[in-house]
Amino acid sequence: MSRTVVIAGGGTGGHIFPGLAVAEQLQAVGVAVHWLGARRGLEAELVGQRGLPLTLVEIEGIHAREPAAAVRALLALPSAIAGALRALLRVQPMAILGVGGYASAAGVLGGGMLGLPWVLQEQNAIPGWTNRLLAPWADLICCGFADAVAEFPSLDAEWTGNPVRSQFFDIAGPALHEPPHLLILGGSQGSLFINRVLPRALAELAATGVRPKVLHQAGVRWAEVVRTAYADLHLEAEVRAFLAEPWTSLARADLIVARSGALTVAELAAAGRAALLIPFAAAAGNHQEHNARSLERAGGAVVLHEHDATPARVAAVLGELMAEPNRIGAMAENTRSFALPDAARRIAEKVIAVGGGA
Repeated sequence: MSRTVVIAGGGTGGHIFPGLAVAEQLQAVGVAVHWLGARRGLEAELVGQRGLPLTLVEIEGIHAREPAAAVRALLALPSAIAGALRALLRVQPMAILGVGGYASAAGVLGGGMLGLPWVLQEQNAIPGWTNRLLAPWADLICCGFADAVAEFPSLDAEWTGNPVRSQFFDIAGPALHEPPHLLILGGSQGSLFINRVLPRALAELAATGVRPKVLHQAGVRWAEVVRTAYADLHLEAEVRAFLAEPWTSLARADLIVARSGALTVAELAAAGRAALLIPFAAAAGNHQEHNARSLERAGGAVVLHEHDATPARVAAVLGELMAEPNRIGAMAENTRSFALPDAARRIAEKVIAVGGGA
């Protein structure tokens, strides 16, 4: 058995980036990493860019698909497990870390057949269906949210936090500018809902005399459309397709409007920023709302359902927050207290321990 850990999973950045953060910590202490992913997931690109050895299997998601597609996905699972078994036999890892997503099931099920120890990483406040099914046989479940621990009763689950890059923790508290600095985040691909609502909401806010300084991350597909929307509404806003170093934008912001994927919430917490969160209504298991509500209960966010997030309502909430700088500062402190530093190192140590390493 080699001093190697296999990280299994991916599909989306929310699974991949936390796994890559753990991979860096493992490599820092001399543990090699091999990634097992799905051929159709983003890991083919993102993991390859990091130079990690990568095995891709043919597997796709099941949740929220048409019945015929779900049947095809289930029929493809044995072949994916066989591919995972071949990779595991070749690599001979000390342990497996399942980070969620399509390929996580194939990797940890293959590892279970070989008697290998394995750890699950659950990024969301409410576990996904894959981790719920696999959890009873895991050696350990590392939870990104404290709320998630209660979702695994009688199992070995711990709150480890979600790994985020160290630069987010280096950000100082908000400066509380005048006018306020507003950062709008739509995720790496952009959010069509946020892109449609926020320019109109800010137009309504401007009609009341409040004009924050705006940086809007719109996604590659929508950036030009959003620029045009602001121009048509006679509003000044800096619109970018993506943010290569999001921590620098967070450092300049007083208030954030964003979706509430697990990684977004973890980055907001690490940076210590108040937020208006609009969860993606179609997220599997409504996990984005559960993530957002966790931060809201901690006093760091205001949460609006999509059906409530009209331009008028969003403008009203932003206006109320911007009228109370002290409230924004207090929310920022509450958000920072929600963060758990060194999550990547903590998870890496757990995986090594489960695998019998020093």
